[in-house]
Amino acid sequence: MKTITFLFVLISSYSFSQTLNPVKWETSVEKISEKEYDVVFTANIESGWHLYSQYIEEGGPLPTVFKFMLNGNYTCEGKPKEENAKEVYEDVFDMNVKYFEGKVVFKQRIKITITKPFKIEGDVNYMSCNNEKCLPGKFKFLTSIN
Repeated sequence: MKTITFLFVLISSYSFSQTLNPVKWETSVEKISEKEYDVVFTANIESGWHLYSQYIEEGGPLPTVFKFMLNGNYTCEGKPKEENAKEVYEDVFDMNVKYFEGKVVFKQRIKITITKPFKIEGDVNYMSCNNEKCLPGKFKFLTSIN
């Protein structure tokens, strides 16, 4: 009986300790011209959850923020582009906020300064919410220009 109780406690604690991760990220690169590329970030968002836009007013939820570790091999042209955000009023923040459901694609245009292959790395900080809770998240990315 002690063995069964121990196994039950062990399995229960393991299942509760697993981290929720309702947003799965992927990166890719699209060549635009000899010197320009788009770094493409695709966020796949679980049903019932949403991911906030980069464009959130102060006092609202945490916006999605892209941070690139610039290494002299490229420059970023403005902020990443995003499309088709829903804008809704949220009582908890007492304001309109923009967010995405299902899937969203962000594109960061970069201009390269060298012709040899190099890596692009950084992270995306974001907040995702459902009707019960909000979770901050961080995605570390690493991709290459060949």
